[in-house]
Amino acid sequence: MKINKKNLCMVALGIAMSLPFACKKGFLDEKDSSKISEDVLFKIPSDGVALVNAIYDTFDNVDFMTKGLWYQANFLTQDFKNYGADTFFTTYEVPTTFDPLNTVWVRSYAGIARANSAIPIVARMLSEGVIDKALADRLTGEAYFLRGVFYYYLACNFGGVPLELKTVTDDGRHPRNTQDEVFASVAADMNTAAGLLPWKEDLPAAELGRASKGAALAYEGSALMWVKKYTEALGVFNQLNGKYQLTPKFLDVNEYNNKNGVESIFEIQFKVPNGSDQSWGHSNDSVWLSTFGMPEEVSNFGYDYADPKYFNSFETGDTRRRATVIGPGETHPSPAIKISMYEKVIKNYTVNGVTMNTCGTVAKPWKGADGQRSGYYGVKFWRDPNVSGGYDSPNTIFGDQNAIMMRYAEVLLSKAECQFRTGDSAGALATMQIVRNRAFGGTAPALTGDLLTNILSEYRHELGGEFSTWFLYRRSGDQIKFVKDTYGISVPTGKDLMPIPQAVISTNSTITQNPGY
Repeated sequence: MKINKKNLCMVALGIAMSLPFACKKGFLDEKDSSKISEDVLFKIPSDGVALVNAIYDTFDNVDFMTKGLWYQANFLTQDFKNYGADTFFTTYEVPTTFDPLNTVWVRSYAGIARANSAIPIVARMLSEGVIDKALADRLTGEAYFLRGVFYYYLACNFGGVPLELKTVTDDGRHPRNTQDEVFASVAADMNTAAGLLPWKEDLPAAELGRASKGAALAYEGSALMWVKKYTEALGVFNQLNGKYQLTPKFLDVNEYNNKNGVESIFEIQFKVPNGSDQSWGHSNDSVWLSTFGMPEEVSNFGYDYADPKYFNSFETGDTRRRATVIGPGETHPSPAIKISMYEKVIKNYTVNGVTMNTCGTVAKPWKGADGQRSGYYGVKFWRDPNVSGGYDSPNTIFGDQNAIMMRYAEVLLSKAECQFRTGDSAGALATMQIVRNRAFGGTAPALTGDLLTNILSEYRHELGGEFSTWFLYRRSGDQIKFVKDTYGISVPTGKDLMPIPQAVISTNSTITQNPGY
């Protein structure tokens, strides 16, 4: 079910939530509650649903998704590079004034505050008989899950951050907890959520995209790995056995028409409302990841591109390469995308009535007008045929390809790492082989050499261009060595973490900066 965007203003106990919330897809139904007073809120079940829907809405921000999460997950690996003002990721000298980091911080804590406010309100609605136990459990589980997700990515980016686990009633100037304390809290939230939420398979079709028991377990297992509780994490991951499956063809994992597919565990839902502007006046229901990294020759952008070393690092026969990075002279791997269909390509690369249908040529790679890009580009988010960038009129810059944050292949690879950490090397190889067999379309070549290096390599080739890779490197503790061995780059001490935004420190003197900044 698709929805029209309306204004949602919910006032919750202890926090002013009178913000204009955009919404995404089907299950996030909205109603206009901007003119009703607090004393009549939360008197019908849909009020509780709208309250929790507002937590999901925190993700609807271009900088939050692209520059706040995708950048760090990929640029810090060096497999992808930035073209433009943010090239400092190449040297790990990210400035404390880099505004998207402040966006991640501020929006994450807004989402956390919404979750903290929702939990007691839902409990009150249950006690007053406004909602039944099944709905109360689901809404409470979603609130705990989403709070855990925001803390998960805060800790992935910054390490330790302040833990706020109930509505803040003072000035909010609290010191940082340790990274281990944050991930322990994430694991606890996810454990609580898993006990309340239904499995994905039990959600009605219109509710797909909501948090599920499986999503909570996947993040719980990952959080436990951060605090090195590998045996416990393995037990959590094993609860997902038989609940998810790998998409048969790797290419299809990120296809535009495969939203909420069989492998997807948690993904952010996007939907451009009918008639909405997809140019610079875009709705927050849309996302910029698609055209942000398309070649300048196609879209006028090309703000991120792949390193040729990454392109060449895939083993012969690994289908993930073709579905992850496009090189000079190659056609697009997705059946939904033809490079010859874009207006800018038609205008500039048509000879004798025939339009080029490849990403440049081997002889003349598409490196942008100034030749500063590599000619290699990511294709996991270049799957939406409805966007083309800032060239045609009207500009279709922002699209609605969903963003998969957690999928079953990541769980399997994390499980393999747990098996390795607990001394079961044979089990780790067998679990990785499941993922690799799909990648090779049959039986993958056997792995040799250092097992941890192989695990990190699998993270790299399975999840590159998504939202996990650098964070998984860092979780392993081997991130600095891996970058050095792969690219010959020495990560400066402490710079594997992002700096605490200067704007945050300026308003909260109890927060200390990460070492090295």
